[in-house]
Amino acid sequence: MKRVIQTLLVMAAATAAYAPAFAAGEKGEVRFVLSSAVEPTHRTDNTAALASVMPSDKKDDVFAIGLEALKWVGASSRQVGVPYPDLWCADFINFILRRTGHTTTNSRAAKSFLEYGKRIDSPRVGAIVVLTRGANSGHVGIVRGTDGAGNIIVISGNHGNKVWESPYPKSRLLGYVIPPGSN
Repeated sequence: MKRVIQTLLVMAAATAAYAPAFAAGEKGEVRFVLSSAVEPTHRTDNTAALASVMPSDKKDDVFAIGLEALKWVGASSRQVGVPYPDLWCADFINFILRRTGHTTTNSRAAKSFLEYGKRIDSPRVGAIVVLTRGANSGHVGIVRGTDGAGNIIVISGNHGNKVWESPYPKSRLLGYVIPPGSN
């Protein structure tokens, strides 16, 4: 036991002695600058970083929709305040639209979003995407991006009673829309 303690003490002393050498590069430049560290915020949740990049003008408000949806990933229908076990993907999107100051469809149907706002031709982060579900049903979510094969990565409600992010085949696409007045 005494030998273990001695070894630990030697390792601690060596680490303390050589730590400045590890922090400097070969030519003596500083590799780690503590002054560039992010100052702590007063917020206790993980949205502090998101708040600092929230867009302030109208043309970027679609991006704000994506950020708001991202904050709710992992939340249950009860945490979002929508009915369960009903289908609630459209309820979640209307919830996000209300939180970001946009009008809603006032409908619980996913396909109602095909008549909402303005159609766009390609995926855009924060845009609303409407997908097929079965023969006659639909699913709606917020575009997070695409994968290498062009499939759409979507944040949506009613994904195992959670808000979740998941890729969907591009073959299921019915359309992309952005809120009225957005660019």
